[in-house]
Amino acid sequence: MSSLDLLLYGQAGASVVMFLGWVVALAIGNTSYVDVLWAYGVGVLGVIYIYLLRDECHLSRYALLLGLLGVWSARLGTHLLRRCWKKPEDARYAYLRDYLGKRANLGFFLFFQVQAFWIVLFASPFLILARNPSELGPVDQIGLFIWIVGFTGVSLADKQLRIFKNAPGRTRGEVCTTGLWRYSRHPNYFFEWVLWLGYLLLGMNCPGAGWLLLIPPTLYLFLTRITGIPFVEARKLEASGDAYRTYVKSTPSFFPWFPKKPDTDS
Repeated sequence: MSSLDLLLYGQAGASVVMFLGWVVALAIGNTSYVDVLWAYGVGVLGVIYIYLLRDECHLSRYALLLGLLGVWSARLGTHLLRRCWKKPEDARYAYLRDYLGKRANLGFFLFFQVQAFWIVLFASPFLILARNPSELGPVDQIGLFIWIVGFTGVSLADKQLRIFKNAPGRTRGEVCTTGLWRYSRHPNYFFEWVLWLGYLLLGMNCPGAGWLLLIPPTLYLFLTRITGIPFVEARKLEASGDAYRTYVKSTPSFFPWFPKKPDTDS
């Protein structure tokens, strides 16, 4: 089966799953679970791709890819599920619902289908990564190290934010500026980006490896311009006002760096 066939079948399957997710979202009046479906969906589809190409992949590489993708998907999907389970609709989607008004149901249908496309897009690198019969080598080890750094960083950032949000007496207007959040307004997104950079080296010797060079810019645009930072920061500015504006002025948005000192009158 060609890569195009696998992509088309993957898109069909993802579209059906997201359609069912949309139906459930209508029934419960909460679209937050679309993120959970995306995270688990990328993992499931990617694992299917790797499995179908197992005869073209060295056994050690096959096991590594299954392990990395499985751990990533299980962690992210479960983290997102815990974040929205039995809770009100995410502020981003509540805002979108209000903005769309009477067209909300149709708008969310289209949004769910866009997420189905994103599932296929982020699972597609494994059609390349799994077509590599060579044993794991030094370059792969470097790629694995980068992946581990990214996975550790995003897990730590999510944990720090969860602890902050669950602190007794915390108000919605407060801003998390501790731990990794002191050096980046979105360290979880940054380390997610780093994690996917590891796949570049893991796929260095794969046929069609040049396509993997699209991962960094695509994911960067996805996180910083499309569904990530713009929506999160718009809602946070509404909730925290001047506190978040001060945080924006002192702290880098994506790439971590030391915070700027606040301006002081001489």
